[in-house]
Amino acid sequence: MSRGLDEISAIRHPLLLEFKRLLDEFNNWSQPERYYDIIAGDWLEHFAHLTYAAMVELSTTDLTAPSITRPIPVTADIRAYDHLLTQDSGLYEHLKEAVAYFLAGGAATDWRFSADSARIVTGGSRRLTEKVLRAFATKTPDVLLVDPYFKCSKVEYVGALWKWRNWAALDRLNYPISFLVSLDHRWRLKKACAAFPASDFLEVLRTLLPLHLPVALLEGFMSYRKEVLDIPVNRPKILYSANALHGHLTFKLLAAEWCQAGTQLVYHQHGGSIGIDKVHAFEQFESRVADRYYTWGWRVEGNPKVRPLCPAQLYSPKTRKKYLLLSCNDLPTQLYRIQFQPMDARVEILRQETCVFLSVMSKSRDLLIRPYVKDYSGNFVNMMRKAAPNAEFDDRSAKSFVRFAQSRLVVHNYLGTGYLETLALNVPTVCFYDPKAYAFRAEAQPFMDDLERVGILHRSGIEAARFVVGLASDPLVWWLKPQVQQARHSFIRNYANFSTDWKREWEMEFLHAIDDAH
Repeated sequence: MSRGLDEISAIRHPLLLEFKRLLDEFNNWSQPERYYDIIAGDWLEHFAHLTYAAMVELSTTDLTAPSITRPIPVTADIRAYDHLLTQDSGLYEHLKEAVAYFLAGGAATDWRFSADSARIVTGGSRRLTEKVLRAFATKTPDVLLVDPYFKCSKVEYVGALWKWRNWAALDRLNYPISFLVSLDHRWRLKKACAAFPASDFLEVLRTLLPLHLPVALLEGFMSYRKEVLDIPVNRPKILYSANALHGHLTFKLLAAEWCQAGTQLVYHQHGGSIGIDKVHAFEQFESRVADRYYTWGWRVEGNPKVRPLCPAQLYSPKTRKKYLLLSCNDLPTQLYRIQFQPMDARVEILRQETCVFLSVMSKSRDLLIRPYVKDYSGNFVNMMRKAAPNAEFDDRSAKSFVRFAQSRLVVHNYLGTGYLETLALNVPTVCFYDPKAYAFRAEAQPFMDDLERVGILHRSGIEAARFVVGLASDPLVWWLKPQVQQARHSFIRNYANFSTDWKREWEMEFLHAIDDAH
């Protein structure tokens, strides 16, 4: 996996330059690299990951008689492409056929596309809270917040925005845009053939790129840009987000345009394994395009623009500690990105280890299973029901923080945002993970070792189950031991440093940023 990420890293800049060349030519203009990186850096990353995986899989395959049976998938925008990535859509199978065809010396002279046009549809209704806050905030905010990571109570973040209303505003930029665009098949095929022959990774990407570009990034780009620039939002000095750089094309386009006019783009970590994984390509993308990149506690030596800013304290209602909660993740079995997490066959191992854990815990009192929001296999929930027939299954009508607060112990079957949150909330936490799927960066390894030493992290479902059984019915006895709390405190200080004082810290940071932007 590390080798793959290294090879993708080596072609990232040439691929961005090729994307820039194509769009500059198609639109008869010229924009800087950063402009295009903000708009499409996440899409290019996914595209490169999927193509690399196809090439690796084909490396042991006979390429003497390639054939193309699947049309080139046509996607309206980045979100539509991301949706195909995680579905059994045939996108990956098409890519394998295409890569094999190119490597065997074929050219895309008369390939079929899956559609002749695409409708670009985005935006929708605005939430009442957002409308009210926007109505009372200044119309010319110095700081515009888009999709922040607010998992505190609504009262708390609304109170902060009310206090900041003279210089900050919240806007999801969820304005409706809809129009139909015809594909320029001839141009796309011509550019793909111009990149022929394709004998290595970068050449294959250059050949595939004009064929796979989402319509909103090519034929529909100038129309989309015009719609976005007509949105009634004034350019701020500071544009902040923690989620919108991924798939939110309206935000991305405004960020690219506004940054050229002097706006500072500041971005906040949104959880997961960012800062912990040995390599995290999308962390690299976010921190690369942002003027400032805020973390949940960790730093990068020699990079002053990456620095901590405490996220808002998590919501934790007062309630009875009842459940032994298993909080589950599930992932698609088809590869959609190269990351230190379960992929391909190791997704099935995640499911099996989860069922092993449940088979040991099946008779536990008040066992509640919270399945992932999507059952990618279509059978994972049934597998868990068979492993623990007496367990209760959460219908997800309550938010995760309510369930955390109701639990005497939370077990996670993965390493992601969930365990960062329960550790920060000081809820007794146990995680099990596949050590062959994860790898931690050198700075994080000592903290992960300490979590494992005190019993928070386990390398298999059976190991975690045996540990939980040994806790009996009162995990607080273990959890409150000094060595456990010390390991937890050290970890969250660096990787999950939620703060009750976040409003004051954010206000100081933003006001300094406003002064710097003058």
